[in-house]
This record gives sequence, structure tokens and C-alpha cells, in this order.
Amino acid sequence: MATLHASLSHPALRAWSEPNLHATQLIYPLFVTARPDDNPIRGFEPNVQWGNRSNYATLIAHLEGLVTKGLKSVMLFGVVENKDARGCMADDPSTPVIECTKAIREALPSLLISCDVCMCEYTDHGHCGILKTIDGGEEIIDNEATLVRLSTIALAYAQAGAHMVCPSDMMDNRISAIRTKLNEHGFSHVSIMAYTSKKASCMYAPFRDAVESTFKGDRKRYQHPVGSTTHALLAYDRDVAEGADSVIVKPSLFYGDLVRALSDKKLVPVACYVVSGEYKMLKDYGDSTGSMEAVVREAHVSLLRSGASILITYFTPFILDHLAEW
Repeated sequence: MATLHASLSHPALRAWSEPNLHATQLIYPLFVTARPDDNPIRGFEPNVQWGNRSNYATLIAHLEGLVTKGLKSVMLFGVVENKDARGCMADDPSTPVIECTKAIREALPSLLISCDVCMCEYTDHGHCGILKTIDGGEEIIDNEATLVRLSTIALAYAQAGAHMVCPSDMMDNRISAIRTKLNEHGFSHVSIMAYTSKKASCMYAPFRDAVESTFKGDRKRYQHPVGSTTHALLAYDRDVAEGADSVIVKPSLFYGDLVRALSDKKLVPVACYVVSGEYKMLKDYGDSTGSMEAVVREAHVSLLRSGASILITYFTPFILDHLAEW
């Protein structure tokens, strides 16, 4: 008869039965703007839009403190006012992601800088690609035209100093287009982390507020159905074959089955994105029950248990403050 109490009788014994979370596994998502001042994001505190005063001085100071605690990687998202149908500000030389990438590379050369590659933050319609009109007047994504834009944007970020680009747009075959463009211009060393499982989820609202998205409607024509498994599996095989070095499951807390299914393939590392809605749920629960440290730990360790080896999370500063106790 199995007995378990003996294996739970000491903290060290209990620790041996769980996956270990390391600072190197964390990626810290950041919102950067061309406005001079930092701006708190209402309803998404303590996250802020980081302003560019003195070459992003307050963001750099914030990151310097986290680097001393073990932070190794950030992911940049741009916030712009000038939006158009083609998302031209995404790769404009003055766009905040490019300017901030250069600033971080100079000030904190040890940090791995990853840049989100999408058009939704930059288009006036809020979709993740270029639109075209089909018979009947309906507007849909022009996949091929969008691939050209995405690969150009990814190249601009690589030229600015990004170590990794992260296509979140969910266009078909964008990994191949981006890998080809990077290689043709001498950036074969720049890594690609593909958003491979990205659901048409209700969990993105605080993020859309943070990037001041103009989006209305849904993205069900290119993001995956929330109940689907096959789309993630097919996308994994395609993205890895096209050159993805790692893949993302987004959202993640409701999708441990997909994390396990992708990690079991054992070809590339699997990252979990604890998205803005998941962050808000956990934070609200932690605040209201006085259990913040416990709920944050449980949520993130559960993703490691499912098979993730990378965690993209707005809780990164909090985790770094408490990691030694875990």
C-alpha cells in the first residue's frame, strides 16, 4: 500500500517533488511609448507605459534593479498614437520599440531583448495584419501582403539590436517569411520565438488598453478556437519546420493540456504567456485574500509542471522578489 506522508515530512523532501523555477526562465513584458513621461495603466497596475524621457531613463533604472535580482530577458511592445492601415509606425526609425531596444542594449548589454512582431498595436483598425475587401464587401486579412510587412518589421527590430523576435500575428507561414528575411540580411543569429498556440481568447482586454488598441470585433479568422487542440499541434509542426527556435502558448493557465502536448514533442522549448487577463485574475484574488505570494507561485509552478521551460509574465518583478523563498 502506497504511503505519501513520509515524502512530505520535510521542506526539502517536498521541494524535490516540484519543478524548480529559475530567474533565467522569466521574460518580462514591457510597454514602451514615444511620450516623454511614464504613464500608469489604469486597471493593470503596477504596469506602466514607459516614457522615453532621457532615453528611457526610468525604465533603465527599473531594469537595473531587476538585473541585480537575476532578470535575463525582456519583451517589448510599442504604444503609438499615429496608427494607419499598414501599421507604418511598427518599423519607423522613431518608433518606441526600436528606440528602446537601442537604449537597453547600450545600458544593459547582458539582457536578452525580444520584440513582439505584430501590427495590431500600430493599425487604425486594430487587426494583426493588412486587410483586403472580398466579394460582398467583407474585409479579411491579406495573408501574403501581411507576411511582407511582418518580415520587414522583424528585420528592423533585428537591425536595432533585438536578440529575438516574437511573431504574435498568427498569419500562415510567417515564420518562414521572417526567417528568410533575417537570413538574407545577415541576421541568422537572431532567434524566433513563435506564438504557436494563440487563442481567440477573452483574456486580452487589459493588454489592449495598455497599447491603446482601436480594435473592435474578433480575430477568429486567424486566432485559434479556445476549445481546439488540433490547431496548436498543426501550428507547432509548421512553425518548427519553418525555423522557430521556441514556441509560445497564449493564454496559458487554462491550457496546460496544450503545454504538455507541445513540450512532449521535445523539439524546441515551450514558453507560457501569462496574459493580462490572467494576471488581473491572479492579482485580484491575491489582493482580496492576502494570498498573493501563494497564488502567484502556484500558477507559475503549474505551468512548469505542465512542461513549460519559459514564462512570459507581468509578475516577473514580484517573482524575483520572492524567488529565494520558493
